[in-house]
Amino acid sequence: MPTIGLYTATENELGAVQRAAGRLDDIDLVVRSESDLDDTTDTDAFVDEVESATAVVLWLHGSEGSMPGYDHAIERLRDAGVPLIVKATGDAFAFEDTTVAASDRDRVYEYLDGGGVVNLANCCRYLVAAYDDADVAYDDPVALPTEGVYHPDHPGIEYEELLATHDPDKPTVGVWFYESHWTHANTRYVDALVRKLEALGANVLPAFCNPATDKDGQENAEWVARNWFSDDDGPLVDAVVSSFMFSLSMSERGRAASDEGEDAEEVFLTELGVPVLQAITTMRSRSRYEASDTGVMGFELALSVALPEFDGNVVTHPISGKERMDDEAGIGSAPKQHFPIDDRIDHVARLAINWARLGYLPNAEKDVAVVLHNYPPSDDGIGTAFGLDSPESTVNLLDELDGRDYTVEDPPTDGAALIDRLTAQLTLDSRWVAPEDVREMSVDVVDPEQYAAWFADADERFREAVIEEWGDPPDRPFAVPGVEYGNVLVTVQPPRGFGMDPSKVYHDSDLQPPHDYYAFYAWLREEFDADAVVHLGTHGSLEWLPGKTVGLNGASAPDQLIDDLPNVYPYIVNNPGEGTQAKRRSYAAVVDYLTPVMQTAGTYDELADLEELVREYRRAGMEDARADDGEQLRERIEAAVADLDLATDLGVDDADALHFDELVERVHEYLTDVKTTQIRMGLHTMGEPPTGDRLVEYLVALTRLENPGAPSLRAAVAGVLGVDYDRMLNEPGAYDADLGMYLSEAADRVHEQSIELVETLAANDFDVPASEAAAGPDDEVNMNLLVVDIDPLGDARAKRGAHDDLREILAYICEEAAPRVAGANAEIPRTADALNGAYVPPGGSGAPTRGGVDLLPTARNFYTLDPRKVPAKTAWEVGRRVADGVAERHRDEQGSYPEEIGVVAWGTPTVRTRGETVAQVLALMGVEPVWTDAGRVDDVEPIPLDELGRPRIDVTTRVSGLFRDAFPQAASVVHDAVDAVVGLDEPHDRNYVKKHVEAEAAALEADGVDEDEAVDLAKQRVFTTKPGGYGAGTNKAVDEGEWDDRSDLADVYVQWGGYALGSRGRVSEAHESFERRLGSVEATVKIEDTAEQDEFDSSDWYAFHGGFVSAVGEISGTDPASYVGDSSDPENVTVYTNEEKVRKTMRARVLNPDWLESMEEHGYKGAGDLSTTVDVALGWDATTGVVSDTLWADLADAYAFDADRQEWMRDVNPWALESITATLLEAIDRDLWDAAPEVADRLRDINLSVEGDLEAKTSDTNEALSDD
Repeated sequence: MPTIGLYTATENELGAVQRAAGRLDDIDLVVRSESDLDDTTDTDAFVDEVESATAVVLWLHGSEGSMPGYDHAIERLRDAGVPLIVKATGDAFAFEDTTVAASDRDRVYEYLDGGGVVNLANCCRYLVAAYDDADVAYDDPVALPTEGVYHPDHPGIEYEELLATHDPDKPTVGVWFYESHWTHANTRYVDALVRKLEALGANVLPAFCNPATDKDGQENAEWVARNWFSDDDGPLVDAVVSSFMFSLSMSERGRAASDEGEDAEEVFLTELGVPVLQAITTMRSRSRYEASDTGVMGFELALSVALPEFDGNVVTHPISGKERMDDEAGIGSAPKQHFPIDDRIDHVARLAINWARLGYLPNAEKDVAVVLHNYPPSDDGIGTAFGLDSPESTVNLLDELDGRDYTVEDPPTDGAALIDRLTAQLTLDSRWVAPEDVREMSVDVVDPEQYAAWFADADERFREAVIEEWGDPPDRPFAVPGVEYGNVLVTVQPPRGFGMDPSKVYHDSDLQPPHDYYAFYAWLREEFDADAVVHLGTHGSLEWLPGKTVGLNGASAPDQLIDDLPNVYPYIVNNPGEGTQAKRRSYAAVVDYLTPVMQTAGTYDELADLEELVREYRRAGMEDARADDGEQLRERIEAAVADLDLATDLGVDDADALHFDELVERVHEYLTDVKTTQIRMGLHTMGEPPTGDRLVEYLVALTRLENPGAPSLRAAVAGVLGVDYDRMLNEPGAYDADLGMYLSEAADRVHEQSIELVETLAANDFDVPASEAAAGPDDEVNMNLLVVDIDPLGDARAKRGAHDDLREILAYICEEAAPRVAGANAEIPRTADALNGAYVPPGGSGAPTRGGVDLLPTARNFYTLDPRKVPAKTAWEVGRRVADGVAERHRDEQGSYPEEIGVVAWGTPTVRTRGETVAQVLALMGVEPVWTDAGRVDDVEPIPLDELGRPRIDVTTRVSGLFRDAFPQAASVVHDAVDAVVGLDEPHDRNYVKKHVEAEAAALEADGVDEDEAVDLAKQRVFTTKPGGYGAGTNKAVDEGEWDDRSDLADVYVQWGGYALGSRGRVSEAHESFERRLGSVEATVKIEDTAEQDEFDSSDWYAFHGGFVSAVGEISGTDPASYVGDSSDPENVTVYTNEEKVRKTMRARVLNPDWLESMEEHGYKGAGDLSTTVDVALGWDATTGVVSDTLWADLADAYAFDADRQEWMRDVNPWALESITATLLEAIDRDLWDAAPEVADRLRDINLSVEGDLEAKTSDTNEALSDD
């Protein structure tokens, strides 16, 4: 019988080959794929079977390397004289190694290119007819459809026929999948999905195509969307489920791949206008997926999750796994094909239908839950949301829904009215509610019997995990907090659970949600019957619950809680990492919102007085008048420095030890640094772009640095004024004779002029006259025919080209920056659109004031980056500068380079900067990334020691859970760096990594550890929390008061962080290794990449960095030096000690009257954020001792003792004043603050007074309820 041999480098074709073999009655097939050939022995066995075959086809994928033992096989087959056809991707070697006539070769290529069962069967018949002299009938190659509609129960159905089967009263879900899966009969998962969707009551429109093809005669996903999923009247589908990998439409930073410069909102999916759910067809088997902690990792994380997010897709999870089939045709190889994961198919189908229904249901009939966050669960912080006035934003959303005919009854008039209603009902703060009033004050109460029934319906694995953590469902009711405004519920997310059993802080980083948490979400789904939920603001706890890291299964807590509820999640644009966590772990459609306005901090009160004294002293020196008044100024300056406790801020232990002129210079540079620091002003309210002075300030902040396609406003203004820009930044204390002033004063003038210029633009509605476009490089800048008179300072001359730069940036502000900021007015409407089942278009993410104007407008579903490109080349340059700065400062101050540095790496800054922290780690070790032409990190390369100029410094990195989930490839790059450096032939005094690994491996071997295992353990350098756990734990202990001294906080840090993150995302328990590394650390460092966030914005800062310092100090017995690399201006990186940076932030923002007054504009939420700030101060002092008594006293004066602010808090948020005074008293009680007894008494009096007011308020509320 004739025999055809076939090798295929991929398994895609094997399904069709199996079926083709079934049609070949008189022809034998001998087949192998790459996965069948482990070595040359397997290749020889294959050749043994086919060396007497009629013909052999080697179907490669790219180069010869896609077939193990290729050259050996070719040689043997040629020697045997077998007709041989080699097909590869455009490589000449395939033609050279082919032994048949060119015409026969080309005919075989046509069959293979056509693909499918019919072409493969006819290819075999053709080869037998040509080379076996057999009378075998065959057909010519046929062009199979490259796009088409499909239905498992209607083979061959046409598009119009399929549409005719649809019920117009049902929602329609589109399903698109790869043409190759249809061609190669690999559609089991599609079949299962289609049938499940139909069983749940939906019409289904499945279509296959090659999604990104640009070949003639083939149609891509864009064509399918425009021609089959929609018509002239609009979309024919209400939602789409996509299993395509990669992005369909976009490149990075908000531009469409098909049209350079086109805005992200103009991509074809926006035209379609319906939600697209990203379903994943994992290459893992179903059992491997279920057994893994990670779910989706490696290249699949990039291709099936991160890149599709560029399209604005709602990310879900795997719906199929690849399984090896039986070799039913007996051909020697069987394909791996996609088999459905039944419960994941069911979940995606329900979720897709619920998204589709949002476009179907009348708004008046929709039930929507708006969930506010509340961590810690106390009444001073309802509506926890970074940078957002959440109560006012909620009111704006209610108004928008009311205007769209939702059933909204008696909506609150403003945020204060909303908070009054919420706090008059049940909240999470049990201190103010009597047990007998709980039922009356609740929206509803879930009886234990009902809860038990709901809990029984949850996934068995999840149920068992919750019961193991919390026991059986309790025999008590569960109260639901909140207020119902008609069909819209405003409620509060339940507590995470640590407060219910504080001891769990020490060992349960992956704490399962308590029964109360599940009861809340079950009630939303089953009793309130929510059609959608809005988790309002950055951020809640749902997406941080245990389960797979990405690609959740039914055992994962977030999956079981949110289940099939469409989740709309407003999230701040500059926190893409944590927002991505919400997208990937709670199936959220993000609607991003604007950051608060930024402005320079300036100086105030005693700092302003000191600045004036320094200015007078320096002026006296210029006038040679110090003999008259210099001594008096000196005494006043020294007294002010002492009173303000500035020695540490100035980088010295004792200011008196400095020569006075040096002290003055340090004070001057310090005050310049503080006053030019960018700080937030107030909060953003969704749907309300900044206006007036705030808009002007924000536009100046947005254009302070260069933006893509635009110069720096600050640099352009400096140039026109004749100021040397680089000297102004780097030598603020220098005097410039041409300018006639110190460069710090010139910087003030540059800023003032920038403000004036943008004020001029704003006064003319940002309209740029056409005359500006035709102006020459050095022509006078004229905006709206109003001449802006900018003369150079003193005797200086404008820098060449500065006028042209200024014209360019002013035009950019008018044409780009101002309109993009104004786009924030779409945030609330876009949120409401999502609740109507509309597509949320994609947009970039990051820090707008770090050269990121093009990340705006907001109101988009932001995406991040390709994790394979971390660190990027730009990040490498900045990270290397931070590494060098830290190493040099440590050497200068400590006398030698540190042998080992501890680094904190977070996910969100990694997104914003594209990997500056990873780059810093590599640079400290003296290793440089090697990038492909596409920008992916392909390898690492040690930097020669003579070029490095210092020893290779060892690095222990503590990465966050988010980093662990999102950037496992980056951790692998670090491991590659360790391997590369340890393998170098270098002395220990120049290679500390090698020194430590070899010493530790020897010690482990001496303790009986196997040699290879000892080396592996000694190389562990990246540590994290266990999979499913997030955070550092330190802040949980502080929040719950579960600590006696710093050693307790260090213990928590070690317990939570003692898991080694290995290559390819594998995590293993490694507490002993973590402790060994911590004991060797001499310094710690964390990069702060944007001024839009700082050390007092949340407890995460002290939990990770402060916890690191405390753990090293407790384990080694000596506190490490601790640094912060400030890369908020990537071109001007600054290295501070951690204490300097924390104290600077307190001076620049936390104690700044301008900021405090800006927070007062936001009433309840502003006061709540002040309360959080004081909590964070306690955490910093508990872990690192960086908050001095003077700063504690300043905090108390500004936050508690100031009469006007105290009265304001009593009015808008008395719970905040109670919390602030309680925290200040805790600082005294724990000996963190050595306050005078009368200060403690005064705080105690305020605290008791507020408590009395709150108890009276509660009593009045309870009486009103009982009267009702």
